[in-house]
Amino acid sequence: MSLRKREFSKYGIHIEDRYLIQETEGKKVVVPYYHIRTLEYRENRIILYTGGIERIVIELPPEVCEQLYEELLIHIERVYL
Repeated sequence: MSLRKREFSKYGIHIEDRYLIQETEGKKVVVPYYHIRTLEYRENRIILYTGGIERIVIELPPEVCEQLYEELLIHIERVYL
């Protein structure tokens, strides 16, 4: 497991080949990359919008948030190549 992925795991975020898993207290959300329509990055927050009205908000420390944003862009691009 890469250093980045281990860092994300500390916050309940798991990056897989085709989907993102977010684990919070008593809840697990799985989002396939091809369902992500818009990816919004703010200082300490990433907001994923899917094909419907679903919106997933991931709050992390700013430096981890930026790394996750970059990682998500790479995985989304791979899905469409």
